[in-house]
Amino acid sequence: MKSSLRQRQFALASSLLALCFSQAAFAAETADDGFDDEKGITVTATRAPVAIVDAPATVTVIDGQRIADELATDVRDIVRFEPGITVRRAPARFGAALGTTGRAGNEDFNIRGIGGNRVLIQVDGIRSPQGFSFGAQDVGRGNATDVGLIKSVEILRGPASALYGSDGLSGVVSFTTSDPVDFIKDGNAIGGFARAQFSSADNEFSETVALAGQTGNFSAMLAYSRRDFEELDNKGDNDVEGAARTTPNPQDGQSNALLGKLVWNNGNHRVRITGEYLEREISSNILSGLGPVFLFPGPPSWIVDSLTAEDSTERVRASVDWTYNADADGSGFFDYAHVAAYWQDGKDVQFADEDRSPTGATPRPDRERLNSFNNRVYGVAADFRSSFTTGPIKHVITYGGDYSVTRQDGLRDGVEPPFAETFPSRAFPVTDFSLGGLFIGNAMEFADGAFTLYPALRFDFYDLDPTDDPLLPGFVPTGQDGSRISPKIGAVWKLGDVRLFGNYAQGFRAPTPSQVNNFFENLVFGYTSLPNPNLDPETSESLEAGIRYQADGITLGLTAFSAQYDDFISQEIVSGSFRPGDPAVFQFVNLNNVDVKGVEARASYKADNGFRARFAIAFADGTVEAPDTTDLSLSTIDPLNAILGLGYRDPEDRFGGELILSYNARKEANETIGTCSEACFRPSESAIIDATAFYRVSENFTIRAGLFNVTDKKYALWSNVRGLNASSDITDAFTQPGRNVSLSISASF
Repeated sequence: MKSSLRQRQFALASSLLALCFSQAAFAAETADDGFDDEKGITVTATRAPVAIVDAPATVTVIDGQRIADELATDVRDIVRFEPGITVRRAPARFGAALGTTGRAGNEDFNIRGIGGNRVLIQVDGIRSPQGFSFGAQDVGRGNATDVGLIKSVEILRGPASALYGSDGLSGVVSFTTSDPVDFIKDGNAIGGFARAQFSSADNEFSETVALAGQTGNFSAMLAYSRRDFEELDNKGDNDVEGAARTTPNPQDGQSNALLGKLVWNNGNHRVRITGEYLEREISSNILSGLGPVFLFPGPPSWIVDSLTAEDSTERVRASVDWTYNADADGSGFFDYAHVAAYWQDGKDVQFADEDRSPTGATPRPDRERLNSFNNRVYGVAADFRSSFTTGPIKHVITYGGDYSVTRQDGLRDGVEPPFAETFPSRAFPVTDFSLGGLFIGNAMEFADGAFTLYPALRFDFYDLDPTDDPLLPGFVPTGQDGSRISPKIGAVWKLGDVRLFGNYAQGFRAPTPSQVNNFFENLVFGYTSLPNPNLDPETSESLEAGIRYQADGITLGLTAFSAQYDDFISQEIVSGSFRPGDPAVFQFVNLNNVDVKGVEARASYKADNGFRARFAIAFADGTVEAPDTTDLSLSTIDPLNAILGLGYRDPEDRFGGELILSYNARKEANETIGTCSEACFRPSESAIIDATAFYRVSENFTIRAGLFNVTDKKYALWSNVRGLNASSDITDAFTQPGRNVSLSISASF
């Protein structure tokens, strides 16, 4: 373990953008193709294969090669060079019963300022378990996917409910795992892959191995990924026990991920059986939590002598699917059909042990907390594609539906519960949560594909069916059901090498069981949490428009968007004064709306001689309109950020490297009002340099290396410090790692 003013920002970004565009245009005379990922295909955007440049929405596709070349070790690393998308990770400074800072690890994806359960995350088309936060428990969703087993990830920005239903309120993150054929070269019966990697940022050692074989119509694979890691480093230097500590709290972690597939192929038909297992365990020694605890003015209430935690995440999945792909010239009614059935069980357990000493006559026994959150789901999904022509218009119809039932529950247990409370208990009753929907979309090509219209419509329904839970005696839960129609329409106009695109979309998210039936009370201490059976689903409405250019190795893109989120769900204090006779009442309620507007731009260039460059920038602004209060800025929006990369890749793919500059602006003070109990800590703007390189020793053997934060700069990111007061003396604890290295060795056969 280690002991250890918006104008200026906009001017800088504009200058960088102009520089990148002009340099790409100057060099275009010697290039004739674009980046491979820019020429790639996306399915997430329309549920049908379409070139990224022709998609009616903004989609990022990150393939396995890029994940490897950038030496990503988790989902946070995957998007570190994607402006407008972040994964929050605060330092581990939580308590046993008070405070959750950093306990969720990699919390969740944030797309254009909106994150949490409002972003749909799926692996091979199957929803990942929801996140949950209550009391001393905080469960994120960024720890339930191992990047070592990922073939690619597609990130769709903007509402996606017209195609994917509830949870796709602000975007979709779609992970795809590898198939046996990905490891077997044509003409061979067996193939495999192995990689070992080290990262000094958290002293992580990881190993991934995959073996695949085929015979006749059958193929199979087995892949395994192992990770051993410690606490994430930072630039803090106060290595003491207690609240003043700024060096990281010691942690030891490990994870195991296993993926197996058995595939039968026969002509146009494929049947696939998949099994997936992931477990992640992390032990923490929270030295920052030791020492006296002051609940009231005056002497300390007790002293914490030891605070340790054991947290685990487990996800198990079994699925079977059938896929039909028609021949190139089509046959029958279907061009494509996919039907899947699946079972998935997600479990999160968080345990803390706190040893205490009294400071007076009142005994302070040691206490433990054991909190769990479980999601077990059964589901089916089907989608189809058919193509036909009506006069001069070509149609590609996508249609289908899905249905799932999730049993969701959470348990609060331990020893020495707070006064007037009992263990075990729950924050909400065990609930069966059903989600279903039917969708239809059409890609209508006019004038031989010069103009394509993408209308889509989905009908969703949901049902919350709580049980009469014996751990909530006297509480009468309320069920809830509802439905929603979500339309979407996009358009792409091809003008030679230029694409004009735009889309209008509506989003939808059903309330979760813990929001509708949240119940907890401690009247002695003057507070309670009450259910809200009248909680409405969240909805969103967005407009997006942009222009793209791709030719001669150059890709350029500019996008503007505006989104309004209505009935935004938030837990608020709705009444009370924190006295036993007038307890404060916490309740999940619908805010009026949240508005988000922004601009994004991208540029890339690739020359025949191997030189390449890329640039991306994202800026957004958000406003929260709440009942009977002054409008506030949306604190979850990151300040302007941009990346500029310059690199070289040998035309024969033998070696290459890239130098990447990441710029993060400072959050404006007027955009943090209401976020902190006083003025917020706002990290200074930063410009960080990273460098990566690879060398292919032979056709099947590659060495990669990365040097990150080359200048060893002390910096922090707004996404990780949200809520921290400017007067805090531990801001260094929230800084990012200093100079660090990563190395990997991979082999295929």
